[in-house]
Amino acid sequence: MKYPSITELVLRDGQQSLIATRMRLSDMTPILSKLDNVGFSSLEVWGGATYDCCLRFLNEDPWERLKVIKSNVKKTHLQMLLRGKNLVGYKKYDCTVIDLFIKRSSENGIDIFRIFDALNDINNIAYSIECVNKYNGNSQGTISYTTSPVHNEKYWLKLAKDIEDAGAKSLGIKDMAGLLKPKTAYNLIKKLKRNLNIPIHLHTHATTGLSDATNFKAYEAGVDNIDTSISSFSNLYAHTATESLISMIYDENDNPFNMNELAEISDYFQNIRNKYGQYEGSMKGVDIKMLINQVPGGMLSILEKQLHDLNKSDKLDDLVKEIPRIRKDVGYIPLVTPTSQIIGAQALLNVLDNERYKNLNKEFIDLVKGEYGKIPGDVDKALLKIVDSKSHDQTFESMTVDQARQDFKEFCNDNNLKNLYKSDTDLLNYILFTKESKDYYTKSSVVSMNDLIELQEGFGLYMSD
Repeated sequence: MKYPSITELVLRDGQQSLIATRMRLSDMTPILSKLDNVGFSSLEVWGGATYDCCLRFLNEDPWERLKVIKSNVKKTHLQMLLRGKNLVGYKKYDCTVIDLFIKRSSENGIDIFRIFDALNDINNIAYSIECVNKYNGNSQGTISYTTSPVHNEKYWLKLAKDIEDAGAKSLGIKDMAGLLKPKTAYNLIKKLKRNLNIPIHLHTHATTGLSDATNFKAYEAGVDNIDTSISSFSNLYAHTATESLISMIYDENDNPFNMNELAEISDYFQNIRNKYGQYEGSMKGVDIKMLINQVPGGMLSILEKQLHDLNKSDKLDDLVKEIPRIRKDVGYIPLVTPTSQIIGAQALLNVLDNERYKNLNKEFIDLVKGEYGKIPGDVDKALLKIVDSKSHDQTFESMTVDQARQDFKEFCNDNNLKNLYKSDTDLLNYILFTKESKDYYTKSSVVSMNDLIELQEGFGLYMSD
């Protein structure tokens, strides 16, 4: 039986899931050479929430992080998570911005671009695939796995074929909530292997306690790559432990990985994790309820904190019940960035108002109107009437690179940063996260509690990536 290659997640999704993406570059750098020598097919190091967390919380330039990692990792491919037309942000960007971002990301070290869309709309994925191919990267078109009356095997097979036809060099299955069951994974991957000519990569979370079995059945079905996270940053909201999967699929005599080296890496990250204990969620074991309500554990932990800060902890049960109700109303969309943030914010409004849809946040209106992409199911007719009656400022601003460059130049001139505007990566920071970039470049140290309603303010529900 063919062995899958392994992608190590500790530097991105592992730490994003367990310590709210707070790991600093200085804590990564000393272990990079060891990670590089293990024999992983790739290291996931960038994208998702890491980009804006660098600017928002860590006073780091995300591009500098990427450059440093690349300078220390010589053998192993570097991988990032890209939200299709949303890139690493929360709104759709102009094609010129998408092209420039992917070009600079490739030049600075990213080899594999895992490209997904929260709605699984192929139109939101295809252009990013085209750009990655243009700059000779590995374009991994990705399905955001969920379960619902409209998400069946036929749906996934068609989407996967559409992704391959769009030019993707590999297919990712992204199970962000740990909903993919072992038998389902086996059957789906078997059929995908028969229908596709590109490699298949599996990414699943441990939240529901299924990931070990799901990964093993995927291995039996012939999956080409499996994502794991080193044991000290595994399980709970995160993923199957790297050492565990290796031990499951390899006999002692044919194991190509040095388990002592992996133990040293795990020990290192255990010490690092202890530094960030304040950011860990309350979950201590398996959350099997997620299979019922489909609320990702990371999403729930943030909402729990928000209710606590509002002295409304008694509303948690109501909130957990409200999220799947809203999801049904809006056509069974997957809960992953940015839809998890949008649905979570609207659920908070409904619960705190003690009335459904009395107030609507602007991103929720745009979502229902299809501004984020094609919704997989039917939107509730009563909700559509409410949305149609609401007016709001346009959420989406599709500024071209040239337009943004002029705006950025004015900002630089106003703040005596006259050489800064010449840098494309600094420009991209400005386009993607304008407020955070302004604070970063002017050395503003003001970091406030996130707004509980507005999508663009504060921490958000990052763990749902």
